[in-house]
Amino acid sequence: MSEIVGKASADGVTVEVGVGGRLRSVKLTPQAMRYGAAVLAQTVVKVAAQATARANQRYAQTLGRDAERVGQAIGLGYDPELAADDDFDRDWTRG
Repeated sequence: MSEIVGKASADGVTVEVGVGGRLRSVKLTPQAMRYGAAVLAQTVVKVAAQATARANQRYAQTLGRDAERVGQAIGLGYDPELAADDDFDRDWTRG
């Protein structure tokens, strides 16, 4: 099985994580650097939370009907609002 990932971007910051929030990559554009350290740090944390919600949602989808119960029990719950991914590449597995 391919690894499930979640990816999110905002304000020049792109974060990719595995299930549970294991960090895979952080990419910063010059735009992200313009706002200073405090704003950059807040943006990275916000984007990482969104990416984690997406990865956990995708994991839950693989579990089927018991997904919510099992996911919550093992600490892989997610906020559906954060998991919304209108702009995310639909191929969320990586080989």
